[in-house]
Formats: sequence, structure tokens, C-alpha cells
Amino acid sequence: MSRNLSENLEFWMTNLPDTLKDIPVINLAIPGSHDSMTYEMRALSPVAPDAEGCVHILHKFIPCIVKRWAVTQKLSLMNQLRSGIRYFDFRISFRPHDKKYYFVHGLYCEEIINSLKDVRDFLDNHPEEVIIVDIQHMYQFEEKNHAELMGILEDILGDKIWIRDGNLSAWTAREAARTGKQLVIIYRYPFINGRFWTSDDWPTPWPNQTNVTKLKEHLESGLLTRNPHCGFVTQCVLTPSISYTVPRFFSSLQRTCARKVFQKLLSWIASQKPGSWDQGMSPTINVVLADFIDIQDSKFCKVVVDLNLKLLNEKDVIMESSA
Repeated sequence: MSRNLSENLEFWMTNLPDTLKDIPVINLAIPGSHDSMTYEMRALSPVAPDAEGCVHILHKFIPCIVKRWAVTQKLSLMNQLRSGIRYFDFRISFRPHDKKYYFVHGLYCEEIINSLKDVRDFLDNHPEEVIIVDIQHMYQFEEKNHAELMGILEDILGDKIWIRDGNLSAWTAREAARTGKQLVIIYRYPFINGRFWTSDDWPTPWPNQTNVTKLKEHLESGLLTRNPHCGFVTQCVLTPSISYTVPRFFSSLQRTCARKVFQKLLSWIASQKPGSWDQGMSPTINVVLADFIDIQDSKFCKVVVDLNLKLLNEKDVIMESSA
């Protein structure tokens, strides 16, 4: 076993110390990527239905600027997995033009099928790893589209899904490996099929900030709302508005926002700890997501993954004190 879990990010859950494999995934520190599927976005891709109205005008004359502020990740899904990411933020739109489903963030990204197959392949080849897929937003959907998308998810990933049976706390790394149920799907829409988890099961408060100090305050206050029986997503991201981006015409989301978060918030992330807690105690961290998770050789992922070793130290102290 590696001295630090971060020494082998591709297999960090496989390499969890034995005592930590029985801890629920909702009580582990999980690195996640924000707007995970923007890495193949092209400047001339069509404007997506989640874009603000003025984006259509900007895209018509300066599409490269729109792309610069819409891209949030450089690594492919498979390379994000190899870098330790275990939570994915999917935004999906139905496109009537060809009746297919695409990832979106301001502009259309890739079609979803191959990426879902990548998720499947990773799980098949990494039987002791787990993945959380969060279908955050769905655009241009009618009820039939929800049924069709859920059918696609079931066809590709169905036998890997840890179904919504009311006991999220039972999903541990060991149990996932034993049963082959290595995947949780969160579907943030009231109309679900009963097998996917809901927004109530895994809240993800949106900070909607452009200032790191205010972002940190929001993250701390958000954690105080956490339910000890549910998962929780801490969004360590800044959200630039059009009024914020226009004066920074020649910059990008990575240079202006993501690097600022890494410089000023990484130490705060490193000070957090995962684990369970009782009423009256400070809630702990669970999923932590970021833009451009590859910055500084995936340092964000390394910091989050190694937070789990704090649980091992606590268990050692408990065992020594009871001896």
C-alpha cells in the first residue's frame, strides 16, 4: 500500500487502508470535477440551450471568447478518472436536430454514449473503485426524453448501479467491490425511475460567487446544513457572469477564476476532514469539486484524496486509547 493514497490516483480507492473500506462513501473525501465534459468543446460548436441570451451574439462574432469562458476541464473523462476524480457533474441536452443527447455548457460538447461506455469500461477494469455520476441539469427535455435518457443509462450501466433503496450509508468501497454495484447515479429531476438517487440524497449548494472570500464563507455555511445520512457536494468554483467576463475579454475561466481558487482555497480544503459526525459537531467534507482539476499536476485531487488518511489516524488513536 502506498504511503499516501495520492501516489497512485488511478487506484486510490483500491488502495484504501482496509479499515477505511467499510466507511460509507458519503463519509469519504471524494474529488469531483465541475462541468466535467467540456474538454472537447470547439469554438464553432452550436450555442447550447443553457447559455445566456447575449452569448448568441458574442458567439456570432467572437466564438473563441465564448469557448474560453465555457471550457472548465482539459482532461478527458478517462484521464480525469486516472487522476482520481470519482464524481462527475453532467449537464445534458436533447438536440432535436439529430435527436441525440449531448453534454453542454454554453456550447454543445460531445454526444453522451461513448463517455458512458468509458465509465463502464473503467468500472469493469477497476473493480474496487466507485463512481458518482450526477445528472445536474437537463435541457430541452420532455417526459419522454427523461424516459429515454434513463433507458440509455440503464442499458450501458444498469448492472453497476447501487439502487436507491433508502440506505445510502450502506454503500462502502468494500460493499461496492463485493456486489459489483460501483456506481451511484444522481438524477436531479422529480420524475425518476426509483433506481436513481435524488437532489435530497446528495445536495450540492451553488455558491454563485466571483470572490474567493465570499466563496469560502458560502462553503462553510453550506456545510452547516449537511445531513449526516446523505452525501454532500462542496463546490469550490467561482461563477463568472457576463458583466464579470466582458472586462476580462482576453482572459479565460482557467486564468481568472480556477487558478485564483487553487491559490487561495487549497489550504482550506486541506484543513477539512471526512468522516461521520454527531449532532452538535461540525459536519465533515464529502465530495469536493473544482474546475481544471489538472492544475499543478492534479494537486487538487491529491489533496482531497489524502484527506481520507485523517480517518485512519483517528481510528489509530481510538484503538490505542481503548487498549
